[in-house]
Amino acid sequence: MMAYPQTGNPEQQQRAGVGGSGPPPPPPQSGSSRTTWILIAGAVVVGMVLLVGMIVMLVAVAGIAGGGDGALSATGEQVGVITVEGVISASGGQGMFGAPLGGVRQTLDQLKRAEENDNIKSVVLRINSPGGSAAASQELYHAIRQLADAKPVVASMADAAASGGYYIALPAERIIANPATMTGSIGVRMSFLHYYELMDELGVDGGSITSGPYKDIGSPWREMTDSERELLQGMITNIYDQFINDVAESRGMEVDEVRTLADGRIFTGEQAMNAGLIDETGGFNDAVRIAGELGGIEGEPQVRDMGRRGGLFDLLGMQTKAIAREAARDAVTDVLRDIRVEDAEQLLQMRR
Repeated sequence: MMAYPQTGNPEQQQRAGVGGSGPPPPPPQSGSSRTTWILIAGAVVVGMVLLVGMIVMLVAVAGIAGGGDGALSATGEQVGVITVEGVISASGGQGMFGAPLGGVRQTLDQLKRAEENDNIKSVVLRINSPGGSAAASQELYHAIRQLADAKPVVASMADAAASGGYYIALPAERIIANPATMTGSIGVRMSFLHYYELMDELGVDGGSITSGPYKDIGSPWREMTDSERELLQGMITNIYDQFINDVAESRGMEVDEVRTLADGRIFTGEQAMNAGLIDETGGFNDAVRIAGELGGIEGEPQVRDMGRRGGLFDLLGMQTKAIAREAARDAVTDVLRDIRVEDAEQLLQMRR
């Protein structure tokens, strides 16, 4: 009785022995095959990552050619556009080299660059905000006022420019809104959440140990006292008066006249114009045209988005890095999940 190796077809092995065509091939080396597969998969992954890097580089080069506010951007007399979108807040992140990302800091950075750039002859402040923090709105107000002392500023209101959104438009030489824009809402509010009655029903008790009677003012665990309410009302009134005075000074109105409009109500753009809160109705293109005229630009003005940091250094910005990282991760995932990689592994484990 003949004994056959554990691998291969017995008849094939028998013919190979009788015909003298040589000994049967050795069994596959599983360890070597696995190593080879890992090398191939690694090479594919590295190739995909390099491909993504090249794509990102091309995007950066396109940014250089397309403009932005980098050193390699286009030159000439321009109208800078600074957009304030969403709730006005002091919060925000920080880029790799300290550049502000989001919040008031980003807008402050754009205002400073617009003021220092000699090519920017005027600025359009595009506002689409329902308001936000009183302190953050005031900070922007003063920064925009400083810019307006150096260059013409035109405020362009989009869907909404209310409360703090209206506040930051005040320093502009011209305020323009769409007829249906929601604006106004001149006033200040402070909100609190109280759930002490619900906690009593649930049998849950809580509280604070404080160094003074006002340290836990506004605590949700107890009812607010009359003295606490009076203290907070004084704060709100003081901030409100600051708002009123800035509106009166910026719009050339009497304080008492502003108070009649500053009860928190909102206006359409058309109503706001009739009340003297804005100068005229119109859209973004109208604001750009007027800003060009105020800046002494002849013909159709060239527009530069101050929020776009064009050029090669944009590669290191948080947004671009996040996009590149996401694309690389997706590429690696696709490669590892590709059925062809599994087929390649099986092929490498077969006898040669």
